Amino acid sequence: MLKIFLLFIAIVSVSSISAIKESVNHSSESLIKNVLPEKLPDSSIILIKITIEDIEKIGPWPVKRSYYALLIRNLKSLGVKKIGLEVFLSARITSQTVYDNLLESEISNAGNVVLSSVAGEIYKRNGVYLTDSLSFPTPKLLNESFETGHINFIGSKEIIVPSELISFNQVEKAFSVKLSDKTSADKNIIINFVSSWSRFKSYSLLEFFDLVNQGEDAEKIFKNKIVLIGVTDNQIAPQLTSPLDNKLPGLALHAFATDNILNDRYFRDDLYIISSFVFVLLILMLIYLTEKFKEKSVIIYLLFFILFIIIVFVAQEILYQKLNASYFLLGFSFTAVAQLIQLYFESKQELNISEKEKELLKSLLQKKEEELTSLKKQSEGVSRDKSDILKSEIEKLQEEINRLRENKEDLAEADEIKESEAKIFFGMAYRSRQMNEVVELIKKAAPTDSTILITGESGTGKELVANAIHKLSKRTEENFVVVNCAALTETLLESELFGHVKGAFTGAVSDKQGKFEVADNGTIFLDEIGETSENFQVKLLRVLQSGDIEKVGATTSKKVNVRVIAATNKNLEKLVSEKKFREDLYYRINVININLPPLRERKDDIDIIVDYLLKQSEQKINISIAALKALNEYDWKGNIRELESVIKRAIIFASAEGRNIIQLKDLPDNITKAVKTNIEDLVIQSLRQKKFSHSAITETAKELGNINRTIVAENFRGYSFKLFVENNFDKNATIMQIANSDKAEVVKRVEQKFNLWIENLEEDINSFESKDFEMLKSEFASKYKNLPQRFHLYLDEVIKYLLNAKS
Repeated sequence: MLKIFLLFIAIVSVSSISAIKESVNHSSESLIKNVLPEKLPDSSIILIKITIEDIEKIGPWPVKRSYYALLIRNLKSLGVKKIGLEVFLSARITSQTVYDNLLESEISNAGNVVLSSVAGEIYKRNGVYLTDSLSFPTPKLLNESFETGHINFIGSKEIIVPSELISFNQVEKAFSVKLSDKTSADKNIIINFVSSWSRFKSYSLLEFFDLVNQGEDAEKIFKNKIVLIGVTDNQIAPQLTSPLDNKLPGLALHAFATDNILNDRYFRDDLYIISSFVFVLLILMLIYLTEKFKEKSVIIYLLFFILFIIIVFVAQEILYQKLNASYFLLGFSFTAVAQLIQLYFESKQELNISEKEKELLKSLLQKKEEELTSLKKQSEGVSRDKSDILKSEIEKLQEEINRLRENKEDLAEADEIKESEAKIFFGMAYRSRQMNEVVELIKKAAPTDSTILITGESGTGKELVANAIHKLSKRTEENFVVVNCAALTETLLESELFGHVKGAFTGAVSDKQGKFEVADNGTIFLDEIGETSENFQVKLLRVLQSGDIEKVGATTSKKVNVRVIAATNKNLEKLVSEKKFREDLYYRINVININLPPLRERKDDIDIIVDYLLKQSEQKINISIAALKALNEYDWKGNIRELESVIKRAIIFASAEGRNIIQLKDLPDNITKAVKTNIEDLVIQSLRQKKFSHSAITETAKELGNINRTIVAENFRGYSFKLFVENNFDKNATIMQIANSDKAEVVKRVEQKFNLWIENLEEDINSFESKDFEMLKSEFASKYKNLPQRFHLYLDEVIKYLLNAKS
């Protein structure tokens, strides 16, 4: 298995190449550090930096030791707790010896200075760090009682400071250990860079002297603090990197080490080896689950990566434990690549099947067209009786050709609509002359405060028009309130629109604002106005005439300033003549009439609307030429609302089969009617003609253009499973529908074939103890391999049915 093999490669790579392991682990730590907010370093640590600006002003490097003496004297006077001189004071620099006695005196007087020492080569034996040499600073050589600590470290990405080094029975503790006054530190201090080093409180050397000389309250800043002194000029001090800093001087490294020891937050490696095994097990579980639930593999990978982030976060930021994340990250990456390769070949296989079907249809169409040409030639100069027979055959053949052309077009994507062709106006997509006139009328009517009546059949987009009017009016910043008058009874409608006072009726436990109050200074859209009662119409007329509304149960009225837009799918003029709608109200609301044409009268817009709906969808999906043609030929009694529903349904069906194109089979039967012909129809038609004989599959494959007989067999099997599901797992009904014959021998042949498929599935299911569908499906890969994708869903349902029958 490819995933297991690549996991093995990842494990070998990490185990044998330490640079890969260190780099990946560092990247993992950096990822967590950069995503989370930085922690603050210990506020008891202050840095005094000798910068390039300091060196330029006080003389060349090395800085005169008299400055260190003055610095230590000032720090002592400020009451600092510890002074750490990270600069190594080498005895080889003879020019500095004149100041050694002065420096020795100040160090001795301070009594809390830790000097830095330097070790030679470091190696580990039996868990103990050893070194072949130790170099001490000049003051230490002059006075052995002075405290020193080594400033050595190991590594470049994962930095370890040995808490002590042994050289010929001489033990030298780490510089940071001495500064923290903690003797119980682990042998390994794996540095935890809790923040950028710029977060430490720090002063340059000259800034410090200015602070002291200006008489500012320096004692409050430095009293009882640990002060580290070192060089930050990158031309003198080597620069390291950390997850949060591209340049990190040695001074900052030892500041972090001191912070880690003081707060017990340096990294431990107790779980390092165990984590390697845990992460390998996680990847194995990931492989298992992605094989078991192939359709959800992307979600599973995402969930496992989130789980990994949580594990590393808890270990790193809460438990301060180092994990060997490289095993997971490399294993995850390699298996993800394997998953992509697998998906690629599976999709390629589906594409090959689809391409074969395209070639088949193309070949069939060519063959039928040649037959038609031949028949037409035969019909010339023959007797009338024979001519009538040939004419009937020609018509039948012409019908077959038309259906094949439709099917060929069902595999080809429709041309994309050019931006210049489509017009989008507040959610309305169009290009027709009728809709262009409607839009122009909206633009003229919107800026006024006139009452507008929108008429048109259900589903033509009346609410979109009302919304556009509001958006283009001077009331656009105020509320746009929609009320469906047909959805409420007369009592509820009155209460909903005008509000009610407490106690107006049973259940009126408090005052309620009506929609007209909510829409005050804005627009109210009254949909289905033709469904209202005469009593309600009287009250609405009063609002339109005077702007007064009266809440249900109230004794006083209230004035509102509302623009009314009404809509109806009924003929209000007819209702007026039948005394079912008040004439005076009709004239009040019909100041400007906007009539929306039904979709069947503006079919030029169908392509535009479909393109707009597809682009609004979350899935990137197109539509076939044949499907779009079928949509254009349909009558659309439900108008745009029906079209939108059909497109949403088609997107779901196409996506379920893993296609990015809507085809005829995704559309309702009442739309496609006779145009929907596909490969399984051709296969089953041919097999029925051959009465499902033993040679029927081979003969059908030859008849359909010498195609592979597997295509015929798998379309037959898939079609049969589809009917089995649609017939609610009624075996007899399914067999009879497949056979489409009353001849016993034909039915028996179909029954034998169908029973063989079901028995094979039952036999395989019984060979497994598990009743879990997803687990079985992963084992049944061969059952799905050559089956066209569109039938996978039906095979799923058949397996589930047989599983339930087993239990």
